[in-house]
Amino acid sequence: MRKVLLRGVASLLVAAAVLALLTFTYFWRSPAYYPQPLAVSPAEADIIPRSKYSADHRRPYTYRRGDVAVFGAEHKPESVDRQVQQIDEMWRELRPTVALVEGRLGFLAPGFMDPVEHYGESGHVYALAKEDDVQAYTWEQPLDEHIADLARVHAKDRVALFMVLRPYFSNLRFGKPESPEAFVEEFLGRADHPAIRGEIDDVADIDRIWKRDFPGGKDWRDVSDETELPGYLERLTEDSNDQRNKYLVRLVSHLSAQGERVFVIGGSSHAVLIEPALK
Repeated sequence: MRKVLLRGVASLLVAAAVLALLTFTYFWRSPAYYPQPLAVSPAEADIIPRSKYSADHRRPYTYRRGDVAVFGAEHKPESVDRQVQQIDEMWRELRPTVALVEGRLGFLAPGFMDPVEHYGESGHVYALAKEDDVQAYTWEQPLDEHIADLARVHAKDRVALFMVLRPYFSNLRFGKPESPEAFVEEFLGRADHPAIRGEIDDVADIDRIWKRDFPGGKDWRDVSDETELPGYLERLTEDSNDQRNKYLVRLVSHLSAQGERVFVIGGSSHAVLIEPALK
């Protein structure tokens, strides 16, 4: 009996070791946040505020400024194949040393999962970075900082609702998930940040706040950020985007000063709004 138990324990240890090895060497993990604090860049003053954004521009919105190439993607399924080809062309021309990716990409098993199918244009840029051994980071402001900044200006329950539902609003343009509740549950941990803790613990709290603040409107399960979000959520979107764009410009300025060739992938609105700051 003792031998059987020892063999069982040994098998479990071997399996755990193999899984750990695969996790760190084979499976893709999300690009890391940039690992050090960034100084404020004077160029941030030239960013166009989100409240003054006009959607009347070409898509994708692309440009190159010296050793910085920016690809502002359309974020629509029917545009992905065309944009992947354009990304490849810009990538080859720049030969980047650093890739900056929008968002926090999740788990991916290369060879079994298509990065473009799962993560769109950002997934493709991350795949290029892996293929060419190029350092990749997310250009997002670290989540703790971002939530704390928003909570200084907006009510805690509003920030909690926005942070938990924002990924869902963005994803809905690619199709409604089989279970909106299950999708959102993956992001409930965002509401556990000290600045907003205690406002949302489960989907029932989301439903309660939504019915209270947006009576008579669409259910949150049918709301996409392709159009203006209801009520205070649009103002939160504007402030959130302004913060993110400032951090992006700060990061690009820092990397450029270090002599890096930087490839940026993000939504077309971000590309438009930061363009004056990169001139």
